[in-house]
Amino acid sequence: MSFLNSLLLTLIKALHTLINNYALTIIVFTILIKLVVMPLNLKSRRSTMRMSSVQPKMQALQEKYKDDQEKLNQKMQELYRKEGVNPLGGCLPMIISMVILFAMFYALRTFANEQLVTQFLTFYHHPEMDPSTLTDSFLWIRNLWMPDSPFATYLPDVASLQLVEYDVWNNVSAKLAAAGTIPEALFFADRNAVSAYITDVVTPFIASDVYAPYVAPVAGLGNLSILGIIRFSIYQEGNGWFVLPLLSMATQVLMQKLTMQNTTMDPSQAGSQKMMIYVMLFMSLYFCASYNSAFALYWVVSNIYAIVEQLCFNRYFAQQDRKAAKAEEVGIS
Repeated sequence: MSFLNSLLLTLIKALHTLINNYALTIIVFTILIKLVVMPLNLKSRRSTMRMSSVQPKMQALQEKYKDDQEKLNQKMQELYRKEGVNPLGGCLPMIISMVILFAMFYALRTFANEQLVTQFLTFYHHPEMDPSTLTDSFLWIRNLWMPDSPFATYLPDVASLQLVEYDVWNNVSAKLAAAGTIPEALFFADRNAVSAYITDVVTPFIASDVYAPYVAPVAGLGNLSILGIIRFSIYQEGNGWFVLPLLSMATQVLMQKLTMQNTTMDPSQAGSQKMMIYVMLFMSLYFCASYNSAFALYWVVSNIYAIVEQLCFNRYFAQQDRKAAKAEEVGIS
């Protein structure tokens, strides 16, 4: 998985050298990835529809041989061969999509951490700068590497910088020092060294008059809570309006509905499928609301592409069915 993470990150950076805009780079990269796996998705959809068409025959066999599992398995295999279907035919594209999803999450999280350290160190050594020039914006989002939310600051705060590993601090600071952006590189031996730096340097600077206005909560809304458990603040310099997390849920629901359209499912599988939908909805909201906007953008664009693709597939298969029905009417085998 680490190899795939590194590969995706390298490709994103390479594409950015051509486009020079990270939001547009992620959109284009997402579409390119989807186009590459489209043939597999088409094959998966065809396999799913075939499985759906033989569902009544499968149920009849299950009822007929419910007391003879060995015979049932034999008859089911014969049915699969006769109808030319593979019960696992739709699994590979789904597995590939999930692997790419998680790889993109880790790749973009790594890159987001690099960008946040770059933003902090540059501003720390050049407090006269306009910090908005250090961030990558996208429409309503002020910093692509922080969450799209009014509950997140647009400049990196202490909490976000605490999550960055020490080797990222070392690597980023070395590049900045080599470029002359900061006077010298940082050399942290372990996580404890970073924690000390956060306490001694980062926290005081973020609390200073130079940085504090960019991470200050709205008066009276700085320590809200839900049932006394979940605590959050609404910031004066918030990073977004929670649009991408909501879009991720909406597009996820629509995509699932289109995917299940015209698909007959075994009642025994309906419950697990429904549970999977809820799990994906929770995942989309959690990851898109809690992590960087770049990943949320990838998720939303990926869903939108999948919706368009599914609509095209449905139209294509409907045309194929009409042609087959017409051929059958005129006696063409």
